[in-house]
Amino acid sequence: MARASTRRKTARGAGDALPPVIRFRHKPSGKERRVATGFAWDLFLFAGILGVPLFWRRLSSWGAGMLVLWLLVVVVGSVRVSAQATDTAQLVLFGLFLVLQIWLGFFGNRLTAKTLVHHGWTIEQPNESGTKRVIEKWKLA
Repeated sequence: MARASTRRKTARGAGDALPPVIRFRHKPSGKERRVATGFAWDLFLFAGILGVPLFWRRLSSWGAGMLVLWLLVVVVGSVRVSAQATDTAQLVLFGLFLVLQIWLGFFGNRLTAKTLVHHGWTIEQPNESGTKRVIEKWKLA
């Protein structure tokens, strides 16, 4: 049986949790789209592959940024100034990729939601308590 303190923490934390997804609708086309509210694993794992998942999410400027980083990797790998300078540049680029992919994992779904709202998509059931929390936290209104 769970202790009283554990039950209180669980009950208190359940009300603060965000819903797993927030739904959007594009009225002119009638399309629906769901955006998860948690960690964006697809962006964390695959955004480094030429930014493809970013382009799928209509985050074209972020995808272009990934393409620029890849271009820098190619340039650094092909231009040989000195072995130490090349190694340092490759290490810095690796660090940039890693930090960017971690950041996109945490904030990618928020960026996607903001982009959808910017392109005319509306939030379904905006008066629902969980959806209201997401709108406030992500500053979608």
